[in-house]
Amino acid sequence: MSATRPGRDAGQYRAAHLHLPDGWLSPGYLEIDTAGIIAAVHADQPPTWDLAEVRRLDGFVLPGMANLHSHAHQRGLAGKAEGGAGAASGENFWTWRTQMYAFVERLSPDDLEVIATQAYVEMLKAGFTTVGEFHYLHHDQNGQPYANPAELSERILSAADASGIALTLLPVLYTRGGIGKAPSHEQRRFVHEDVGKFAQLVEHLLTLVASNPVWRVGIAPHSVRAVTGDDLAALSTIADRDPGMPVHIHVAEQTGEVDECVALLGMRPIDWLLAHVEVDDRWTLIHATHGSPEELDAVAASGATVGLCPITEANLGDGIFPLRDYHQQGGRWGIGTDSNVAISLVDELRLLDYGQRLLHRRRDTLPATGQETVGGPGRRLFDHALMSGARSLGQPVGAIRPGMRAGLIELDPDAAPMLGHRPDTVLDGWIFASSTPVVRNVMVGGEWVVRDGHHIREREVLEQFRAVVSRL
Repeated sequence: MSATRPGRDAGQYRAAHLHLPDGWLSPGYLEIDTAGIIAAVHADQPPTWDLAEVRRLDGFVLPGMANLHSHAHQRGLAGKAEGGAGAASGENFWTWRTQMYAFVERLSPDDLEVIATQAYVEMLKAGFTTVGEFHYLHHDQNGQPYANPAELSERILSAADASGIALTLLPVLYTRGGIGKAPSHEQRRFVHEDVGKFAQLVEHLLTLVASNPVWRVGIAPHSVRAVTGDDLAALSTIADRDPGMPVHIHVAEQTGEVDECVALLGMRPIDWLLAHVEVDDRWTLIHATHGSPEELDAVAASGATVGLCPITEANLGDGIFPLRDYHQQGGRWGIGTDSNVAISLVDELRLLDYGQRLLHRRRDTLPATGQETVGGPGRRLFDHALMSGARSLGQPVGAIRPGMRAGLIELDPDAAPMLGHRPDTVLDGWIFASSTPVVRNVMVGGEWVVRDGHHIREREVLEQFRAVVSRL
């Protein structure tokens, strides 16, 4: 694995429209240093700049979005697990999971790397510049560690490197198959029976990512069902190894999960989690779809982020998160692509908003909290997901300001959905009124990885992906 090449596109830029935390500059000027960091932002062109060296971006330039929850390997299953087999109980999350487990059994390390690279290329083209990979595939097809216990984690790092996306790798701890249940045969590739071995994996990964400025490592207890209270205590010790280390967990995704926790633990899953570990702003609770009002008020007060994955949650029939009430309590939330059945930043935000409109039968999805940014509902959605996603992944992104990594996207002003839009409506146009791609250029860490809507390696990556999914 080679480190991402920072600084290739360092220099001085003039953007026709530049998104800032408190509004827009039209035009705006920024300097990117050779480490891929934003060195300065200006409302006027500095007199010391040489006009011949200034690069012009004539579109709408925004910070790239953080995708806070991905299972990259599931991109290879997209569209192949939609049901139709006539399951006696009907098609639901649990029948889908059976098909996903069968798919995982067939994956080789090479397959994983190819599928993940394709997923990351698609994320970049969609406007995601950073991804949190909730990585639970650790062992070989027999459930045994590879000669290199970090084999599959390193394949994820290689995929991120090949695509150019910034990565927070979240190795998953999975010690049981359910509350009080031994892991099933189908879960054998996921399980670490020895938390000490998991700790060694994390230490190894921390060493590896130190060589790359756009990589970070966190940890992820899979779920309340898949770990014990003692496991969580051990993970807290691991997290203390790196101050600010992100900690992610699936929780309250399904009503069946809530019922199981109440029956066997005597508490709802979020309540149980809050009672057994200090949940703070390092934590991201993925889904939390069926959290009670009291649980979600406590999550909001803790400073944790809720990770919402609207396309996957709709595809699996999970339910709709009570975003309006949670947001009104000041709760943090970001977006992820989860199963990667479809990879689209704009569709995640649109479905999130439209689900709330349908639920509440009104169009003002996010109520005023007194901390609004400028612009309409599209800007409010985008900016909140931007801020919370960056915090969730522990990455220096989420705003165009000095000291932040240069993770940028440029929307094409000549794309049909952008025509006639000014900065104050452009995010409404993109999120609510586009059905064609409008992301023209994408930069990660000072390097353009998407140009004119095409990833720099997309043909090569697509051919490798074609060969793998045609065989699986």
